[in-house]
Amino acid sequence: MIGEILVKRADNKGRILISSFKGKDIYLVNLGSGYFVTGNKEVAEEVSKNASKAFSDEFLKLIEELSPEEIEDIIEKETVNKIGQ
Repeated sequence: MIGEILVKRADNKGRILISSFKGKDIYLVNLGSGYFVTGNKEVAEEVSKNASKAFSDEFLKLIEELSPEEIEDIIEKETVNKIGQ
């Protein structure tokens, strides 16, 4: 059913059984917080384009909201974290 939430448990190799895709090519689109799964390549490509654009738009909005000082502080903290690892 459209909109239904399916709960599946991955096996110890990370596999999930979705019987409706048995023996078919499937396309997974990484959305950052999860995956979009479809058997239709065109749908996957469209979701991928829109997901990338949505991520870029949100990232740019976040950057625009920060002051130059806040951006500099974030970069400095991340640099220190990377060096310390």
